Amino acid sequence: MRLKDITSKTDAELVTLVTSLRSDLAKAVVDSRTKEIKDVKQIGRLKTAISRTLTVARERQIAKMEAAE
Repeated sequence: MRLKDITSKTDAELVTLVTSLRSDLAKAVVDSRTKEIKDVKQIGRLKTAISRTLTVARERQIAKMEAAE
């Protein structure tokens, strides 16, 4: 998932996206351990997408806190 796709989402959508990505990651890890996964690089891409999404959410949280001061 690209950064501009993530930044265009609202805060509620980001929470939903993180939840969805984490469940996909859990499924991919189980599949890799049972040798059912075809694309092993998918795990790394999911981790990257999760971290990008959490970073954008945290940046927005910090910006809101600074605006409130």
